[in-house]
Amino acid sequence: MKRLEGRVAIVTGAAQGIGQAIAQRFLEEGAFVMCADHQSTVHDSVAAYGDRARSTVVDVTNEAGMRAMVEATQEQWGGRVDILCNNAGISGRRLKLGDATEADFDEVTDIDLKGVFFGMKLVLPIMEAAGRGSIVNIASAAGLIAVPTLAIYTGAKSGVIGLTRAAAWEYGGANVRVNAICPGGVLTPLNRQFHEQQDAGASNNEWIKKHALGRLAEPSEIASVAAFLASDDASFITGVALPVDGGMTAE
Repeated sequence: MKRLEGRVAIVTGAAQGIGQAIAQRFLEEGAFVMCADHQSTVHDSVAAYGDRARSTVVDVTNEAGMRAMVEATQEQWGGRVDILCNNAGISGRRLKLGDATEADFDEVTDIDLKGVFFGMKLVLPIMEAAGRGSIVNIASAAGLIAVPTLAIYTGAKSGVIGLTRAAAWEYGGANVRVNAICPGGVLTPLNRQFHEQQDAGASNNEWIKKHALGRLAEPSEIASVAAFLASDDASFITGVALPVDGGMTAE
């Protein structure tokens, strides 16, 4: 039997990169998946999965829109939401903290932190009532260590880890598990944008050298960990911020 057979999952940021890989892995593991993203291209990624996948365009910073997405998921699959993966995120502009604007702060924290808050706030009561559930938040290695010129991103991802740990305690008694994955460098469109904004003297090779394994991750490698944490194989794991970073934070 597949590990997520019959479970109902929501994945945000599912149009590309890590989110797309997670949605596909959940589907391969037997779940029904609502694939959500602010880009309409999210509709293209679910065509091959028939009735087991649905897609919707949603702004994770808008609570009403997120609520409608959660309700649509429940309407589609018997009132349930068994798994939530909060993946949508951006890194923002690379600049020193003193040069950042309020707009810079709001852009990153609205998506990376408030969006996670809305997702958790809306599904936790559903999971609590059902007496089971698993939330997997995609944080970042940047939430565990300092990343110069990405201070706002670091702060937002640290906040995701804090929400994860607090919710794990608040809802553990209802058999709801809440964990975070902290990826290092991953071969995604977001990371390509990150490298394009590097100073002229910096190189992609230097970024790779920050990883003990000497390479960046494939999105599928993050997705495999998300599927594990969402499944009963991780039934005694909660409140964890798990580095999946090729050794980046071990130095």
